[in-house]
Amino acid sequence: MLAGTLAFVLGCICLLHLAALPPLKIVLVLPVLYIADRYYTWFKPILLFCLGFSWALIRVDYALIPASDKSFDQNEKIVSATVVSLPETYKDQYRFILDKAYVETVDNKKIKIKGKIRVSWYRPTQFPRPGERWQLKIKMKRPYSFMNPGGFDYEAWMLRQGIAYIAYVKNDANNQKIGMQSGYLIQTIRYNIANKLKQSLEQPLLGFAIALSLGDRSLLQIDTRQLLTKTGTNHLIAISGLHLSLICGIVYLCSIFVCRFFLFKMHYLSVPLFASLISFTAILFYAGLAGFSLPTQRALIMISLFLLSQLSGLRYKISDIISLAIFLILILDPLAVLAIDFWLSFTAVFLIIYLTRFRYVAISKYKQWIQIQLYLSFALLPFLVYWFNHIPVYSFLANLIAIPVIGFIILPVLLLAIILLFFLPSISEKLFDLIEVLNHIVWYILNIIANNNYSLVNISIPNLLILSLSIAGVLFLLTPKGVAIRFLGVIWLLPLLFQMQAKLEFDEFNFTLLDVGQGLAAVIQTKNEVLVYDTGAKFSDRFNAGANIIIPYLKSEGVNEISTLIVSHGDNDHIGGADALLIDYEIKNIFSSVPDKINNPVTEHCYAGQKWNWDGVDFEILHPGKLKLKGNNASCVLKVSSQNGSILLTGDIEKQAEFTLTNNNPSRLKADILIVPHHGSKTSSTPEFIKKVNPKYAFFPVGYRNRFGFPKQDIIQRYEDLGVDTRFSYQSGALLVKVRKGGLEIAEYRKQNQKIWHFATD
Repeated sequence: MLAGTLAFVLGCICLLHLAALPPLKIVLVLPVLYIADRYYTWFKPILLFCLGFSWALIRVDYALIPASDKSFDQNEKIVSATVVSLPETYKDQYRFILDKAYVETVDNKKIKIKGKIRVSWYRPTQFPRPGERWQLKIKMKRPYSFMNPGGFDYEAWMLRQGIAYIAYVKNDANNQKIGMQSGYLIQTIRYNIANKLKQSLEQPLLGFAIALSLGDRSLLQIDTRQLLTKTGTNHLIAISGLHLSLICGIVYLCSIFVCRFFLFKMHYLSVPLFASLISFTAILFYAGLAGFSLPTQRALIMISLFLLSQLSGLRYKISDIISLAIFLILILDPLAVLAIDFWLSFTAVFLIIYLTRFRYVAISKYKQWIQIQLYLSFALLPFLVYWFNHIPVYSFLANLIAIPVIGFIILPVLLLAIILLFFLPSISEKLFDLIEVLNHIVWYILNIIANNNYSLVNISIPNLLILSLSIAGVLFLLTPKGVAIRFLGVIWLLPLLFQMQAKLEFDEFNFTLLDVGQGLAAVIQTKNEVLVYDTGAKFSDRFNAGANIIIPYLKSEGVNEISTLIVSHGDNDHIGGADALLIDYEIKNIFSSVPDKINNPVTEHCYAGQKWNWDGVDFEILHPGKLKLKGNNASCVLKVSSQNGSILLTGDIEKQAEFTLTNNNPSRLKADILIVPHHGSKTSSTPEFIKKVNPKYAFFPVGYRNRFGFPKQDIIQRYEDLGVDTRFSYQSGALLVKVRKGGLEIAEYRKQNQKIWHFATD
């Protein structure tokens, strides 16, 4: 069964790694393959592979139909739809998901919108609840994600959620509740529990309690998220096998106790059957409260199969139970293979089985548990590097402390407190006080662990060969002591920890213009040094280009230190991510035209004439001069050059600064690549300036359909009329430039990594 399941999984994976969606009619080959399987038994894996491929194709084809429809894109519509999610609240923003949406046309016809809509309502005057049907005026657009190495694929996540559009509510007199929809009992219960908790608790306990009980991590504070990442304890708030197994065990034992001491005779059900049914009901309800997330589904299916096998008296192979769980999850959602949760959940289960299969020794259960935690922390190392580009060095110690306290004490007490909150609030309050004390102790210890040097080591993303070798190495090292060659696993593990990346030669460098939307962020790497020029925008307290785009990119490259940071000027779309970089990285030098806005003692004012050389690559600040300028025209202008090529970074300079540069430094302006001033606005890119730079390529750092309408068409035309090759970050994703002895090599990350769910930008 395992081989067949793996073939089905592989079929799903292959479909989801295509750049273009094949025609749906290819599923018609399945009957032919089924007939072939009747005659040739060896044909079954091929049939299951094609079945997985076809099932994923059907699911994706249906999901992408609304996304390919441009009629609603960037248009304001009045829709009637049902709220189907637990709303999320961020300061002045209220976010929820709509389904079963209809648009009314001028002639009173209703057009159904296929797929869900993720809606944000800024400074709402009303607060929609799950199950309510609303009429709202919204502006919709298709999901669009930044595309950068090491970055999060937002479009893939939206596809998995079945979300076809994102939108925001426009203030309108017709925005109103128009009724209730049945069938949303669980979501209503989740909403009521969340409201009760918000009334009873304060941060940081509130965010932790809602995450642990309802699976909603939107209220977790940023500090808490970072602490969980650094200590490798994120899994403790992702409701999964640990949580459901614990609840199942507690309810099962309580049910046995009730049957034996209060119900003297069970006429229709045996005691084990009664206890199993009650346990299953409890974990089903808890999984529903958690929103049926992927780890929850996996745990629910596996525990259910285990209970069934116990009741039936039949002994099933654990591999068959796992295979069936995988198969059922992919039948429900073949897109689950896109989720890290899917792989992490089943990988952890397989590793636990592998670790316990041949390692049974007569030691106490607690010592056995500690041993498994130690081995599991080590065994997951290759996967953590591949998925997260880092190793939480002290994760074993952190989990050794956090799992017993959070899993075995805080979780059951929290669930009991939530139940009593509706009936005996005074007792519930005491329980929450106990949870707060325990939580404070755990967080205090985790902070001590996380603040140690090298608590998180960044490692560049390994290729599939290095990943495969490291997995084999780990499995060899964890074989029983009697296997003589097991220490050869060390050799196979070394390429992961000490990856031999192609080292840049003297006077060569890499330049990356990151896709940060409407903003600017670039990274220059020489043989031994790293420079970051601008840091993109801070979009909200929870999302900024520094933490969510630049740092993941640097991690994917294995960068642990930034030599120099340059912040061209003080606009949010250039300085917004700086604080995140200053927190995560030690930076030797910082230059900016607004040093007072950067909270770091090494910050200096940038001025024309500052220059240095790294590994044969020259760096020179060309602007601003001694003349005191403000705003965009004070931007630090940087030229990076070697005998192999040159790049000019201009920030947001406008005509006045361009005029100064063309008069003061005309010979130094020439560059192969120009990062277009001020995102291609009409206030910049004068013909004289472009001619003096005389670039071969012009890179426009712009956001998709940004509100400023950048770049302006006549500016684009100005470059193209001069024979300049133009590239746009929202179309190309990250622009990756290798400046080598043979010339410039330019790659566009979005095009290199095109998948079927990435729509072509216009």
